[in-house]
Amino acid sequence: MTTVSKESRERLNRTPDNSSQPPSSRPAYLGIPVEEDEAHLDEDEEDASPDKKKGANDEGGDDSPGPSGNSTPPAPGKGKPDSSSEKPKGRAGKPIGAKGFGRTQIIPIRSTVVHRAETCAACDAALPLDARFIARIGYVTIDLIRGGPDQPGLRLEGTKHLFGEIACRCGHISCTGPGTGDRLEIAGRKTATNLSEWRIVGPMLAAFIVALAKRMRLSRSKVQEFLIDWFGLELSVGTIDNCIREVGLAANPVQDELIAELRASALAHVDETPWKQKGQALWLWVFATANTVLFCVGPRTRQMVMDILTEEFAGWLMSDGLMNYRTFSKRLRCWAHLIRKAKGLSVSLDKETKRFGSRVLEVLEYMVEEVKDGSDPPAAASILEDFQGYCEMYRDYPPSEKVRSLAVELLNDWDVIWLPLRSPGLPLTNNDAERALRHWVIARLISHGTRTAEGSQVLGVLASVIETCRLRNVSPWDYLAKVIAERRKGNPVPPLPAPVAA
Repeated sequence: MTTVSKESRERLNRTPDNSSQPPSSRPAYLGIPVEEDEAHLDEDEEDASPDKKKGANDEGGDDSPGPSGNSTPPAPGKGKPDSSSEKPKGRAGKPIGAKGFGRTQIIPIRSTVVHRAETCAACDAALPLDARFIARIGYVTIDLIRGGPDQPGLRLEGTKHLFGEIACRCGHISCTGPGTGDRLEIAGRKTATNLSEWRIVGPMLAAFIVALAKRMRLSRSKVQEFLIDWFGLELSVGTIDNCIREVGLAANPVQDELIAELRASALAHVDETPWKQKGQALWLWVFATANTVLFCVGPRTRQMVMDILTEEFAGWLMSDGLMNYRTFSKRLRCWAHLIRKAKGLSVSLDKETKRFGSRVLEVLEYMVEEVKDGSDPPAAASILEDFQGYCEMYRDYPPSEKVRSLAVELLNDWDVIWLPLRSPGLPLTNNDAERALRHWVIARLISHGTRTAEGSQVLGVLASVIETCRLRNVSPWDYLAKVIAERRKGNPVPPLPAPVAA
């Protein structure tokens, strides 16, 4: 069997158990082919450029010769249509100046809230309760109401908010109006997001929409369908999208709190997975600690890690074999990655490759048991000394690139890999970060990433809040509802809830 045939056979037998493929690469049903994902990129490679070089035939455009060598353009009506007759592609959304459509559904009102001024804005005197109130403006909001323990359930409730003016004895007229928050402008977006109480979607309903879109991984149209079918509420896709964006941007200051907690932690897990932003190859990063999870979208570079952790981080950093993490001195390596690579080599059709993979797998599994038993480190010193010499023999092994790559990876991080033998309390795997990414990897397969930098920012903020709250055993939806309610009033973002014992 030739070398090419062996490599092809091993490629077909590759699974998440014996390689770095993610669990999501498993076929849902037998017989369905699985295309290779970008997550198969080598862990030791730097960030790859998404641009591909054009071939020699791309330089000529439409005038390049066809299969017959004839460069004569096709006759009208045959072959490729004339580009001059094609309509120019427009931007997504309603064209400027086009006729809009108002709301046709009548919202039933269960209660009316009158917002009266309590004190005079001029003399600061208390306004009497029997003073005449003249309503000037108002709006209707729909919010989701949770039932109590005796009557659990969900219901929608419409509330009318009235604002107006009251005359004081001093002659001044004090007016009230809906609360307004920050004006959030994102680079590359024409319109800014204004935080205001003048919204039809209430705080808890907004959090519920985020739960459907991010936690249940529903598209905007599916969220619209769910609200119509189960609540009889008609919201446009644009309103749903604006609602998700508003919640994400309102909670954006929470990222600073999460980053501060991350830098002060004693142990952090980091991992990354491919993420596309309008076709651009980026990466979704996750930083996980005992009580904090931080997500962000960016390039796969060393500077990206340094911008998040900076020199303030003095704890242990658990990661895979990516070179970008070698800047940190207190670094740990995930043994699960090494075991999967060793398993892949141990089932190779090449005898020497199989022998090396089996030996690496044997040593790693033995050391796992040593760490679990809390054995004396000197007992494993002789085994590691012999194993190091064994890896040196394969440092320049020409026949197999995989064998040489794993041997070099073990030797380059030798002291880092075996740190848990000297300090049994340190973790052996990077499972915390990988578990945190799993949900969002599935979301990426469904949505194919984000389309704008604003969408990537909203995704990172909402994913961070959701996973952090769940890690702390608190409801992320109650917290997000509180965030949007306070930020619409112009107040600062509430602090994250403290961890609750399970």
